[in-house]
Amino acid sequence: MTPKPQAAIVGMGDAYASVRERKDPLQLAVEATYKALADAGIGKDQIDAVFTGRSPWADKRSQWSNIFCSHMQMPVTINSEITMHGAGLNATVAMASQMIAAGRAQYVLCLQSDATELFVDAVAMGAEADADPQFEIPYGPTIPSLYAQAACRYFHEFGITEEDLADVSIANQKWAVHHPHAAKARFGEIDRDKVLASPYVATPLRRWMCSTWGGGTGGALVVTSVENAKIARDAVYVMGYGSATTHEYLGDRVNMPRCRYEALGPFPNLTYTATAEAARQAYQMSQLAPADIDMAQISVNFAHMGPIIMEDLGFATKGQGISLYREGRTGIDGDLPTDTNGGWLSFGQPGISCNMDSYIEAIRQLRGQALGRAANKRPRTVLVQGSGGMLAAGSVTILSSNT
Repeated sequence: MTPKPQAAIVGMGDAYASVRERKDPLQLAVEATYKALADAGIGKDQIDAVFTGRSPWADKRSQWSNIFCSHMQMPVTINSEITMHGAGLNATVAMASQMIAAGRAQYVLCLQSDATELFVDAVAMGAEADADPQFEIPYGPTIPSLYAQAACRYFHEFGITEEDLADVSIANQKWAVHHPHAAKARFGEIDRDKVLASPYVATPLRRWMCSTWGGGTGGALVVTSVENAKIARDAVYVMGYGSATTHEYLGDRVNMPRCRYEALGPFPNLTYTATAEAARQAYQMSQLAPADIDMAQISVNFAHMGPIIMEDLGFATKGQGISLYREGRTGIDGDLPTDTNGGWLSFGQPGISCNMDSYIEAIRQLRGQALGRAANKRPRTVLVQGSGGMLAAGSVTILSSNT
């Protein structure tokens, strides 16, 4: 059977902010949207629906998607925030594709922006947004400490070490040094000694194993039908998508006795994520397999999540994902370039927009328009994966430059 695209992305726009050039989330979203509309060759009055992820951390007004449409003076049939934590942003393209397939829209705008570091005291932020108010917050967890629990379990089950995680940080940083907007680019390339000499943030995670805040980013995508895409320039096709969510708080996950998704292995566990089920759905819809993927843009906010996610995506068996990094397969000369802007670890997390940053990088690489280092071989298929919450939600989209 020949894989058939579900929809197409015909417009892409991105925007960036920094301490020297401050822009709030609404400014970033507007700038990215006008670029995407121009890229698609349409006007804002042709947009039928707008989907965003949850409201930016730097602008927590409720109904943020509606606020954006109002600011743009852009009435639409429907607008909504898809809020599976950060994974919801990735799923907006799936929602757009479904509306288009149902004949309910011609053009759908998917967008996200944030600039947490520029407008919020990031140092003072705790885990309140992602920790159980009754059973976790009283103990004063931080987001790194909650992720460190999964790292400890991963170490215990598969013999992974800090030295292994250093290889993930090194691989991502090699990409980041070439990107003009990567938060850690200024530090240059790193080695194991530098990673392992950095202080602990939450054992066993050291500073270089943790993502940092970026400045600010915004991204917008115009999604339409495959038929409409025939007259578009540089269309990127949506071949398949999937999503799944299993819980809200980490304590809930630890105590789950079973799960409906076989791809997540025997429960309870902390070494599989909902991405495994999302990937199964995306591969099934696209009629593609892990071997058909040329590049991956994934959500590695802490170094141990790199191998875990790569395993969940089917690129390695459980416990063996670190070999992809150790053998250089995710690097510039590798057969599966991954996180080519530096990923969340080194490009940074400007906030909720970090999943959109992965999308923008994927499309730029597919189009041959990378802002940083292009892969040695231009990809034809790129997998974009988004995570959200404490191992709670996952979404996967498979993109292609060919129909």
